[in-house]
Amino acid sequence: MSLSLEDLRVFRSVAAAGSFGRGAARLHLSQPTVSDRMARLERDLGVRLFLRGGRGVRLTPAGERLLPYAQRCLALVEEAVTAVRAEDAPPAVRVAMHASFAPSLLPVVLDVLAPLGRAVSTTDAHSEEILDRLADGTVDIGLVVPVPHPSTIAVVPFRTDPMICVAHPDHPLARHTELSVAELAEAAIACTAWSPGAERFLTLLRTVPIPAHRLHTISTAETAAALARRRSHVGVLPRVAVAPDLADGTLVELPVSDLPDWSLTLALAYRAAEASSPAIHTLRGHLLT
Repeated sequence: MSLSLEDLRVFRSVAAAGSFGRGAARLHLSQPTVSDRMARLERDLGVRLFLRGGRGVRLTPAGERLLPYAQRCLALVEEAVTAVRAEDAPPAVRVAMHASFAPSLLPVVLDVLAPLGRAVSTTDAHSEEILDRLADGTVDIGLVVPVPHPSTIAVVPFRTDPMICVAHPDHPLARHTELSVAELAEAAIACTAWSPGAERFLTLLRTVPIPAHRLHTISTAETAAALARRRSHVGVLPRVAVAPDLADGTLVELPVSDLPDWSLTLALAYRAAEASSPAIHTLRGHLLT
């Protein structure tokens, strides 16, 4: 059995969008075409990749395992195409970041690197994978959550981002001027369970208590945000992941007064031996000031 790159591209799009319809729209395909492709991929692999529901889809554990490999395969193909077409142009600066940070941080990275006159290729992946790719030379710069890494990789924190609760403006809780965690437990919650603060928050919710069927721990902030945009859930996630949504009013921050102190550290990662390269020097200078 062989995996089709096009099937992996469709799988990545559906996983990011949280629905077959939006995933199809991103690729300019029809929804039936996308649904058929994903059903065939599941048959070929012998596992379910998506849990289907009335409000969209989310990844099964098997889908979660496939996603980073799909992202890496597609990134390598895109990188190969860029390299072949580059002729004598300088190589692109290869930047990888967690998908949850991309809406807020990617525009910053592109603006900062633009004066260098270099092409920039970007991909998203989990922090552990980004650090692995820095070590094996397939990525030049990473934006990560600090995790254990080899001494050849420099990981420099540049921002501490708070975890917040968000909801659609039409959600019943959005009308409150002050909320407690106990009141939050009356809603369905999609929580990105990152960092030690996550366990304190989840323990507090379970003490309230919150019914198990209303508490969902989500691996990606984008999925939690997508559920919040549909009015079905309160999303608990880093502010950086939804900064554009908060700015344009798609989501609102809920004023939860007793939310545990809980934040996420963002860091710039690169090969230590290349710290003086123009791209790293420029980006580091911007992020650390």
